[in-house]
Amino acid sequence: MKKLMKFSTNTLTMFFVWLFAVIAPWLFYCCRIGHVYVDIVLFHGFCQTLLWIMMLSAVAVSVLAFLRLRVAPYNDDETMPLPFKAACVAFFALTAVFTLVWVISLGVMGVESTPVAGKMLLETLPFGTAVVVAGGLFLFLPALKNRKVRAAVAACVITAGFFAVIGSLYPLSTYEFVSAPMVIDTGEGYSVVFATTDTGTGYLEYSHDGKDYKIYDTEDGRKVNSRIHSFFVPYEHLDNNTYRVGATRVIDELSYGGTNGKTIVSGDYAFKRNSGEVQRILCVSDWHTRIEKAEKVIAMGGSYDAVILLGDAAAGLQFEEEAADYIVRFGGDVSDGVIPVIYTRGNHETRGAYATELSDALGLDSFYHEVVCGDYRFIVLDSVEDKPDDHPEYGGMADYSAYRAGMIEWLEGLSPDSSKHTMIVCHDREICIEEDLRERAFAAFEKLDAAFLFSGHSHDCELILTESLPIYTDGGFKNGKYIASEITLSPTGISVYGWGADGEVQSGSFEWRTL
Repeated sequence: MKKLMKFSTNTLTMFFVWLFAVIAPWLFYCCRIGHVYVDIVLFHGFCQTLLWIMMLSAVAVSVLAFLRLRVAPYNDDETMPLPFKAACVAFFALTAVFTLVWVISLGVMGVESTPVAGKMLLETLPFGTAVVVAGGLFLFLPALKNRKVRAAVAACVITAGFFAVIGSLYPLSTYEFVSAPMVIDTGEGYSVVFATTDTGTGYLEYSHDGKDYKIYDTEDGRKVNSRIHSFFVPYEHLDNNTYRVGATRVIDELSYGGTNGKTIVSGDYAFKRNSGEVQRILCVSDWHTRIEKAEKVIAMGGSYDAVILLGDAAAGLQFEEEAADYIVRFGGDVSDGVIPVIYTRGNHETRGAYATELSDALGLDSFYHEVVCGDYRFIVLDSVEDKPDDHPEYGGMADYSAYRAGMIEWLEGLSPDSSKHTMIVCHDREICIEEDLRERAFAAFEKLDAAFLFSGHSHDCELILTESLPIYTDGGFKNGKYIASEITLSPTGISVYGWGADGEVQSGSFEWRTL
C-alpha cells in the first residue's frame, strides 16, 4: 500500500492522472450518441449523472495536483498527510475506471458511429485543447526544475498555438469533389446533387435548345455555403445531354465582405435516360458506411440504366458530413453521374440533427412520390422508423405516426394506370409499423395493380411470394459481407438477381400477367 501511495503522489504520475481525469468527461461527452442504449439498460439520466461525476472528479484531481505541487505540507514527501495520500490513490483508481468507461463507450459505438464521435471531438477540440493546455501549464510548468525541459514545453505550446491560429484563419485541408454527382429522379424532374470536402458555393452548367444555363445553389437569392449542393433540372433539359458542376470554397462568410478560396470545376458528364422497353437497374440498400465493401461487390455486375438506393447509409445523420460521405458520395460512385437514381429514405436517415435537412439537401420535396420511366411506374414510399415515436432512441424528436398516416392518404389518392407496370419501392417491406396503416397500404397496392415490391432493411436477400404481390428484399451489409441486386424489366416480365462476393445469392423471374 505504501508503494501505491508513493507511486500515486509522484509528480509524473499526478500529471498523467490529472490529464486523463480532465479528458475523460470530454471524450465521454463525445461518445454520447451511444448513451441512450446504456440508459435503456440502467435508468434514464445515468450517463448524464456519470458525466457530472467525471467533471467533479477532474476538479478534485486538479485540486490535489495544485496542493501537491504548491502547498505545504502536501508538497513534501516526509510531511504529506496520510489522508491526502489516500485521496491520491482513490482518484488514481477512479480516473482509471473513467478512462476505461470512455474507451469502452467508443468501442461499443462500432464502425458506423465512431466517426460521429470523432466529428464531435473536432467541434470541441479548440476549446477542449485550450482548457487542457492552460490547466497543465498552470499546474505543472512551475514544477519543472530543468530549464531546458521548460523551454522545450514552451516551444511546443507556441508552435501548436501558431498552427492553430493559422488553421482557424485559413483551411489547411484540400478542396475537391467527393465523387461524381448523383442525379435523383424526383418524379417531377431531376435533382443534380454533389458534395465537396469542405463548405463552399456550388453551381451547375449545361446547354439546352441553344441556350446556356448556369444555375447556382441559392436560398432566397443568396448562395448557399455548404458541402452538399442540389439543383432542379427539367427532364427534357438533361436527358441525353451533358452537364458539369463547379464549386468555390468559402473561407469567411461575413455580414460585410468575405473571403473565398479555390474554385473547382468537374469534367463533362454525359447523362443518359433509358425509357425503353428493357431496363436494367442496380438495387442497393443498407450499406451502413461500408462504401468500399459495397462498391467491390457492385463492380462484379454490369452496366445499368438506373440505380435504386433503398436507404440506411449510416447509423444516423448527426452532421452534414455523413450525408455527403455516405449518401451523395455513394450515389455518385455507383451512378457515375450519368444515370438516374431513385432514392428511398432508410430508418437510419431519420436520426440525428441533420435528418431534418436531408430532403432540402437532396432537392426532394417529399420522400414519397412516384417516378415514371417509359412503361414502368415506381411508387416510392417512406417507411421512416421501425419503432414507436416514444422510443428512447429518438430522443423525443419523432412524430412519424402522423407522417405515415399522411403518406397512406396520399397513396390511396393515386389512380391505377393500365398503360404502366407499377412497382413499389420502400426501405421496409412492412411499409408502416401501424397494423391498420399497413393493411391500407397493401389494399392500395392491389387497387393500383402493383406487380412487385422492392425493399431493404432486413439485411437478408429474400424473395417472398405473398398472395398479393412478390416482395424482394435486397441484402445489404451483414456479417462482414455485402449483397447487391440487379432488376431487369422487360415487356414480358421482371427478373431479380442478388449476388455477393461469393456469387449468386437469390434470383427469380416472373411474367407480368402472372403477378
